[in-house]
Amino acid sequence: MEPELAAAPAVKWQVGQVLKSIEHRGGRVSLHFRHRDLEVMVVEVEGGSSLVDPSLWGRSSWHLVLQGQAAFHLGNTRWELLPEESVTVDSSTPYTIVNLSPERLRLLSIVRGGSPEVEGR
Repeated sequence: MEPELAAAPAVKWQVGQVLKSIEHRGGRVSLHFRHRDLEVMVVEVEGGSSLVDPSLWGRSSWHLVLQGQAAFHLGNTRWELLPEESVTVDSSTPYTIVNLSPERLRLLSIVRGGSPEVEGR
């Protein structure tokens, strides 16, 4: 007697692509995924440069350093991060991401609350 095979649930696959990319002097922010008020981005900052981008400011944001060395400046507060370290910022207050190394900084950023242009949807 052969065991019955349960029908596998339907799986929806979708190949991802960059939804939006914003070039800045010294860096780039690429939006890869958006669902309701959640946005997943890759942030790149050239060596020795800094980046200020309103799309990263939300009710809550989490940033994971993939490559390089980062400093986050929020008012008088500063966090320095190495690869595989992360920081959570629970504020809509503008902050700056600074690349402390001469090589490219890459971050995975997840923002809840969306960018100012998305608010109010």
